[in-house]
Amino acid sequence: MIVPTMTVQEIHNEVFEDIKNIEKIMNGFNKDFRKLVLRKSRYPLTKTYEYITKEKNNLFIIGYTALKRSDWDNPVMHFYGIYTRPEGKYAVAPSIDMNMSTIYPPHFFKRYRERIVKDDTISNDDIIRLYFMNDWGFTGAKVNQDHENVYHSFEDSDKNDRIDIVAATNQGYCFGVKQGNINIIKTIMSEDMLFKNQKFIFHELRRAFNEMNKERYGKVI
Repeated sequence: MIVPTMTVQEIHNEVFEDIKNIEKIMNGFNKDFRKLVLRKSRYPLTKTYEYITKEKNNLFIIGYTALKRSDWDNPVMHFYGIYTRPEGKYAVAPSIDMNMSTIYPPHFFKRYRERIVKDDTISNDDIIRLYFMNDWGFTGAKVNQDHENVYHSFEDSDKNDRIDIVAATNQGYCFGVKQGNINIIKTIMSEDMLFKNQKFIFHELRRAFNEMNKERYGKVI
């Protein structure tokens, strides 16, 4: 079980060890979603499954999306866990083939609520689920001084608060730090928040993200 005293590396290790315990149950989810896709006639189709592991008592959410009927055997998948610390709810999304994890602290979801969703009535748990349900990947780049200036212009943080990750997503721009094989995503900003000269800074990153989505999904999402 993920507990408040764990380091980010320990959380990464815990998640990857526990993934082995849901392989069988995920096979069941896969079969159920395939049947659902083949029965339906309207797409895209999304379904989410939740499972608390018996061995370690960790909560995992597995989301499936079929953009068209032929995706029944190759859906887009979202896989993440939710855990609690004294400061609030976190999410951790493992990239199994890369042995990496991405951690989203409560502050990230606070900003997501304020800047993207703009709805105070949704629970914190549902805000997390909403983010991942609407997430279609990202394209990252090396952080330069312009990125840092934009980050500090919107975040009330110490000037020594560093970032070394910037990424374009379909929901906005994310900023964070990298610790070995773990990414910690600190905040998100919407396109509408940026001034014209700031949008230019992210132009190439946005273009690369759109091209990636066209290649992966056949359209910009």
